[in-house]
Amino acid sequence: VNKHFAADSIHDVWDAAAKLSNHPGPLKQAQQHAKILLEAAFQALNIYQEGKESAGLVDFSDMVHLAEQILADGQCLAELTSEIDCLVIDEFQDTNPLQYALLQHFQKAGVPTFIVGDLKQSIMSFQGADSRIFSTLLKNAGDDERFELMQNWRSTQGVMQFINAMGETLYNDYQALEP
Repeated sequence: VNKHFAADSIHDVWDAAAKLSNHPGPLKQAQQHAKILLEAAFQALNIYQEGKESAGLVDFSDMVHLAEQILADGQCLAELTSEIDCLVIDEFQDTNPLQYALLQHFQKAGVPTFIVGDLKQSIMSFQGADSRIFSTLLKNAGDDERFELMQNWRSTQGVMQFINAMGETLYNDYQALEP
């Protein structure tokens, strides 16, 4: 085999492959496949929703949506807030935008709020959680509105040395915790 011929052929194949995404055949086929997949997913979600409705069931997502609709009604919110002295929310780093909207209803109604969370423990993005919500709240909070723990009461010194070493590698602004 002629080495120059093989090298020239490789470049020709590479150039042809680069144009593949613009070629009407493969592009159209990929678009058709994407359309079919999206339609199937939409149908599956509709069947799921119809099944829930016919059985009189709600899932977690429904509960949050329904709660937001209820709180949007000023009368229901007023009745609820008359019974609430303080709102405590744990694991706030895993809050999604709709859950944050629930909190905002209570805050606008004047309910004192105590929020607990750890940005380093944000794990629920698959469920729509957005740790930037908590991060923004922390950045906008005054010094008298924010309290950060500097100690860990759950782990031994050896475990904390490992965690702190990993944290300093993984996070730009990691604050080491004392065991």
